[in-house]
Amino acid sequence: MLNIARFCALSGASTLFLLAACATPQQRCIAQATADTRALEAQIKTTEATIERGYALHRQSIPYTQTRVCYDKKRRPFPCNRTRFHPLETPVNVDLGQERAKLAQMKAKLAKLKPKAVATTEACRRSYRE
Repeated sequence: MLNIARFCALSGASTLFLLAACATPQQRCIAQATADTRALEAQIKTTEATIERGYALHRQSIPYTQTRVCYDKKRRPFPCNRTRFHPLETPVNVDLGQERAKLAQMKAKLAKLKPKAVATTEACRRSYRE
């Protein structure tokens, strides 16, 4: 029988569910404790990149149809269509002053969130020793 630790080590855990199943209680606790700060840090990086570029990027998926050969139960070929998606990024004008103000607000909020995240992370490490 395959135990969960070995399964986690062997699996190329591609889904969040498998990653959560493979995380230790301490790792799950820390991930939950730092979720807000990690999300805010990602938003800060995006905003900094927007300011550096001078414009934002709008990301969308454009659908297109791909015709291919499919097979029925008797292995007879027939044409069939599959919808695929092409990613498209387009530049969007932004007010750089507004972006800088937003960045300052996010950094101030992060400064307030970090001490709590650090304290909660330490509590997780004390509660779930590895």
